Amino acid sequence: MQERNGHARTCPMNFSLSLSQANLIQVQGSTSLVQAFVSLTSGNSAQVTVSAQGIPAATEILFAPTSGRPSFATAMTIASSAGTPLGQFNITILATGGGLQKSATLSFQVVPIVHNVAVVSASVQGTAIVGSVVLINATVANYGSLAEDLELRASANSTLVSDQVVSKLAPTATYIGQLVWNTTGFSPGTYAIIVAVPPIQGEKSLSDNIREAGQILLTQSQGPPPASPSPAASGGNGPAFIYGRQLAIVAGIAEAAIVFLIVLRRNRKSSTRNSSDPRSSRHSVSDS
Repeated sequence: MQERNGHARTCPMNFSLSLSQANLIQVQGSTSLVQAFVSLTSGNSAQVTVSAQGIPAATEILFAPTSGRPSFATAMTIASSAGTPLGQFNITILATGGGLQKSATLSFQVVPIVHNVAVVSASVQGTAIVGSVVLINATVANYGSLAEDLELRASANSTLVSDQVVSKLAPTATYIGQLVWNTTGFSPGTYAIIVAVPPIQGEKSLSDNIREAGQILLTQSQGPPPASPSPAASGGNGPAFIYGRQLAIVAGIAEAAIVFLIVLRRNRKSSTRNSSDPRSSRHSVSDS
């Protein structure tokens, strides 16, 4: 309020209108919230009413509050329905009061309901020992238009070995996790690991709901290493083996020499006895 020539004069109000966001993408049949701000820029505050124009069919916008004195904020609840047409619309938000009208444009796009989740990647280690725990890496994504609850499963040769629940995965969001497989009780061998997400109700694209993580070889636990065979048993020809052969040869020669000496000594004793026997001499004379 200003005074001129002794008379009070009221300053006209001026205000601005802005939105918390200029663009809104909404799934058909859902609800969104946008804030509108009416800000006093000059003058004395007066009542201002907010409204909307250019609303698509079967769509409703509610303001809370519907009016106020700047500066104030109002929450716009925008609700579409199954009958709201798909496409892009420009909704004009109006703020009227004090002989003024301000406007702001909201770009409003209605998209269909889409349920589409996918296994983006999966991997597993190449080998493991029976009884150990195997970690299966998996990444899933939500390509749909609504937040989804989904189940992540891992199978080994068609046998379900692990699963977990992922809650409220937002549109365009991804989840990176690990599935745990306890291999106790499984037979040694090669197993193909498959990671899958069961179809969401209403999901039409199912080709990306399953992915092979790879193959893993399960082996028995390793025992203590066998004892090293002796050089003779292994047919080796190392220094120890050669030395052993030499000892065996020497021992054989020594044994043969001892036997020879024993036989020679016996023969000598026998010859001595024959030469000293008188009967042997008489036989010799008689024969002559």
